Amino acid sequence: MNSLSFTLQHRRSSKSFRVHYGLEGMKYIIQMYEGEINGHEENEGFPTKYRYEFEEDMLNHIYEIRNELRNIGWIQKESQEVHKTSLSEML
Repeated sequence: MNSLSFTLQHRRSSKSFRVHYGLEGMKYIIQMYEGEINGHEENEGFPTKYRYEFEEDMLNHIYEIRNELRNIGWIQKESQEVHKTSLSEML
C-alpha cells in the first residue's frame, strides 16, 4: 500500500489527513483517515473507504484528493510505503 500524509495548522492544534491506497485482494482501495494533533494527544477517526475495479480510477481519485487538499492549504508531508502484515506473518 502507498500512503500520502497532510497536515493543516488550525489555531492551537494541527489537523492530520492520511490516505492509504493500493491493491487489496482483487480490488483497488483508498482509505482516508482524518485526525487532530494537540498538545495532549492525537486523535484519529475511523477510515473512509472507497473501492475501485480499475487502478486508473483509483489513481484519478487520489490525484483529485491531493490537489483539493493542497488548494485549501494542507501541507503534504514525506510519505512512506505502508505494508499490511497479516496475522499469519506475525506468528
